Amino acid sequence: MVENQGKDLCSLILKESGDILKLKAISNDEALLLCNHQSTSDIPIAMLSLYTKGEAAGHVMWIMDHVFRLTHFGWISQCHGDYFLKKPGGTKTERNNNLLKFKKHLRRTYLKTRKKWIFLFPEGGFLSTLKSSSQRYARKHGFPVLENVCLPRLGAASAVLDELAPKEGSSKIQDLSGKIKWIVDMTIAYPGGEAPNGVALVFSMGRCPPIHIHYRVFEVETVPRDEESFRDWMYNRYAEKDNMLERFYKSGCFGNNLTEIVESDMTGAFLSLLFFAPWALCFGAYVYYPLLSILGVQWISFLVLLYIIYAFFNFVPYFWPTKQPENKCS
Repeated sequence: MVENQGKDLCSLILKESGDILKLKAISNDEALLLCNHQSTSDIPIAMLSLYTKGEAAGHVMWIMDHVFRLTHFGWISQCHGDYFLKKPGGTKTERNNNLLKFKKHLRRTYLKTRKKWIFLFPEGGFLSTLKSSSQRYARKHGFPVLENVCLPRLGAASAVLDELAPKEGSSKIQDLSGKIKWIVDMTIAYPGGEAPNGVALVFSMGRCPPIHIHYRVFEVETVPRDEESFRDWMYNRYAEKDNMLERFYKSGCFGNNLTEIVESDMTGAFLSLLFFAPWALCFGAYVYYPLLSILGVQWISFLVLLYIIYAFFNFVPYFWPTKQPENKCS
C-alpha cells in the first residue's frame, strides 16, 4: 500500500484495490478499459487513477457519446483523436454503418498514433437514466436484473476486439501492430452510491469522502469471441460488478485487498475551473452565435439565470465540511 494518509483538506482521495500491480505491469501494452458510469465525475476520477499507472495513461483514446461533439470539450477531444459514438438506435443498417465508421477511426487514428488504451463506458450512459430500461430489457429476455449497473451494450467493445484483436483464423493480419492484449474492468464506487457531478466534485475542494476503485485484468485470449458467448461473458462481468457494488454499499469497501491510495490536491483543479469556465463560455458564444442570436437576449439571459440558480443550490453546499463516513477499509 502507498503510505499516504490524505490529511490535506483540499485533497481528493482514491482508494484502489484489485489487480493494481498487474495493471502497472501492462502499462506499455494495448488494452481495452471498461468502466461503469454514474456521473460526469467518472471521467476526472478515471483520469486521476490512470495517471499513476504508467506511460500508457498518457495515450488513451476516449469513446464518448456523440452529443459532446459540439461542446468546447468536444472540440478538444476531436483534436486528441477520441471518438464520438452514436447510441444504438434506428435500423440495423444504421447501427452497422455507425460501427463501420468507428472501426475506420480505429484504423486511421488508433493504429497510426501512439494510442495504447481505449476507454469505454459500455452501459452507454448514466446509471440513473438507463437503469429502468436496462431492467425491462433484462426481464424481457431472461438476463440478470442489475441494481447498481446496467447491462453493457456490446457493439463498441465487440468492434474494438474485432478490429484490434483479430480472432484466430481471421483474414485480418495476425501480427497487427497495436493489437489489443488485455481487457481491464474498472469499477468506480462512491460512498453511499451518491455520485456528484464533475463540477461539484471540483467545488468540494477535497471534502468529498474517499472514492473507491476496483480493477480486474483479463487476457484477451481468455475472452470468448463468438457473439453469444461474448455477450454472456460481458453480462457475467457486469453481474459480478453489480454484486461488488452491493457489498461496497453495505460495508464501505471492496474487501481487505486495498492496494494503493492516490491523492490529488483539488486546489489547482478549482482554480483552473474558475479560469477556464469564462473562456469556455466565451468560446461557445462565439462559435454558436448564429444559433444563439435566434433565441434573443431575453431568452439567453433567462437560461443563464436558471443555470446560476441551479449551480447555487447544487454547488454551494460543497463549500462547507461534511462529516466523513466511517472508514471500514484498512
